[in-house]
Amino acid sequence: MMGTCIFLAGCSTPVTITLNPEGDAIKECGISTQAVVIRVIDGDTIVVQYPGGKEETVRILGIDTPETEDHGNWGNEYTGISDPSYLTEWGHKASEYTQSMVKGKTITLTSDCQADLYDQYGRRLSYVDIDRNDLGALLISEGYARVYTEETFDRKSRYLSLQSEAQRTGAGLWSGIQVPDDLQNAPVTITTVQFDAPGDDRDNLNGEYIVITSRETVNLSGWTVADNSGTVYTFGDEVMHPGITITLHIGHGAPTETDLYWNLTAPLLGNDIDSVTLRDPGRNAVSVFRWGS
Repeated sequence: MMGTCIFLAGCSTPVTITLNPEGDAIKECGISTQAVVIRVIDGDTIVVQYPGGKEETVRILGIDTPETEDHGNWGNEYTGISDPSYLTEWGHKASEYTQSMVKGKTITLTSDCQADLYDQYGRRLSYVDIDRNDLGALLISEGYARVYTEETFDRKSRYLSLQSEAQRTGAGLWSGIQVPDDLQNAPVTITTVQFDAPGDDRDNLNGEYIVITSRETVNLSGWTVADNSGTVYTFGDEVMHPGITITLHIGHGAPTETDLYWNLTAPLLGNDIDSVTLRDPGRNAVSVFRWGS
């Protein structure tokens, strides 16, 4: 291994970049490097070649596109979409989109100091820019990908905002659960969300809550509430009557006719930007509450 130092603009501290035998500076977070895409594995994974000849598999940081086989698409990762075949179809479309954008082209890779450099499969985690466009952001905006909320990374808030807009407009794969623009006449609506609990959110979980109000007599059995990360709460046999409100608290407590508890052990709702969606047993979006921009 070889080492060298550079001085970044506005900084007085040298940054040491480790070079591999081919002279490729590819390891350090926040340092960008160029490479050519020689193969597209799927919508969020590519294989690149660096100027020195080294090849590496890259997983686009912060996003997740559907798998290209049904067995990989079971679960509830894509809120409101549970049909594996439908997701598989969009997995192929995402692969085609990524291929059309970057195959054979020179891209810029940038790691994030908040995230790991490599995932458990040895793939490099990196933002991918093509012609100064953020490929991950494009995939989310066009509805080919969801935000991979399991990761911590600097662009998460922006990506979640783009995802909310894609869901609202029914872009790409979200067309299967497009939310109507006018939900004013819905039988049950989300009327208030307290997303920033007083004090430290971690010490006041029940200070985060969601309030729903009913216009009709409705049995909520099988109804769900989910935030933008896809965390889902399923209602039991609760009957609401006109004008009655139910407050769903994020933490623990003894349920009553007017107060229910999600029983989570950590804060859920984003203080800067997020959304919650109420769905009926048929997975139809009945009410959406968003905040932030």
